[in-house]
Amino acid sequence: MESGVFLPCLDQFMLSPLVTWVKTFVPHDGGMHLDFSELLDGVFLNDIMTQINPSATPPGANKVSRDPSQRIQNLNVLIQQIKTYYLDNLRQLIMIPLPNVLLLGRTPYCEQSLEEIKKILLLLLGCAVQCEKKEEYIERIQTLDFDTKAAIAAHIQELTHNQENVLDLQWLESSEVHPDELEAAAKNMATHLRHLLDQRDTNLETIAELMQEKEGVVSLLNSPSSPQSASYSPSIQQQQAGTQQHLAVELADSKAKIRRLRQELEEKSEQMLDCRHELENMEAELKRIQQENSQLLVDARAARTYRDELDALRERAIKADKLESEVGRYREQLHKMEFYKAKVEELKEDNRVLQETKEVLEDQLEGWRARSDKIHQLEKHSLLLKARVH
Repeated sequence: MESGVFLPCLDQFMLSPLVTWVKTFVPHDGGMHLDFSELLDGVFLNDIMTQINPSATPPGANKVSRDPSQRIQNLNVLIQQIKTYYLDNLRQLIMIPLPNVLLLGRTPYCEQSLEEIKKILLLLLGCAVQCEKKEEYIERIQTLDFDTKAAIAAHIQELTHNQENVLDLQWLESSEVHPDELEAAAKNMATHLRHLLDQRDTNLETIAELMQEKEGVVSLLNSPSSPQSASYSPSIQQQQAGTQQHLAVELADSKAKIRRLRQELEEKSEQMLDCRHELENMEAELKRIQQENSQLLVDARAARTYRDELDALRERAIKADKLESEVGRYREQLHKMEFYKAKVEELKEDNRVLQETKEVLEDQLEGWRARSDKIHQLEKHSLLLKARVH
């Protein structure tokens, strides 16, 4: 597959719910970053299977260093563990075609390999949610977001509730089986048997075609090209032998070129994945810097707000100083007003005393006026009497 087509598919696959669930097994303090090459190696997935089934003692998986045979061996160990666990521990038979480890080992960076890895992760999920530590693994699933949990639940139902994918063998051990359940199981068995027969016929045809191609190549390389070759001259036979040897050399050279190109493709793909990881790290760093920048902008806005508030408080403080000075002046005037008030009260009291004195004097004056009038009358009467006497 072209890298421009494969990389978007790979990015979408690495964000899928199954890969998100597998990432819950990554140690938080180990500094490990799970990528597609880690899934292809089989080492990390074998470690997960060992956590699910600690009682099994499989051969240790070795780290793959661009070695397809080692990758195939690790994935074969994983597939055998999964098959054994389904059959012996869960009493279930895997009916879906097993993952193609040869495809994953030889051409890992293609769209078909993503489907095969998805099968492995799906079977691992079925082991995890049905093992003895299923509560722990289900709690991990519950920590994921809603859409991921819904997709994982659909995958679990795909394994546990669909007899076409995984066949439950526990009904064989049950002494009492309902006739309806027995009939449904018989129908499923017939369907699976038909599928197996179809797969057998297809595989036989493929094997026959491969055998014919092999025999044709062997006859082309090791046998004369026609029945009349025995009558050919030795020079012609030597020429054919030289031609066959030349073809064999070209075939070997072509195979070597194919291996070299495949290895270069894997190296380029790994380099592109490394570049993709560096880009993701740079994007994460950019997001972090953007978040810091956003926080700094928020702090700057807050600082401007605080500066405006500080200026307002300074103006209020200046006004408060002015008001305090005015209050001081008012207090001095208030003291003066108290003095003037006391003085006014004294003057009012003096005025009241003078008013009383005035009233007393006016009464006395009235009395003196009445006496004076009486005296004048008496004087007039006296004059009248004196005039009469004379």
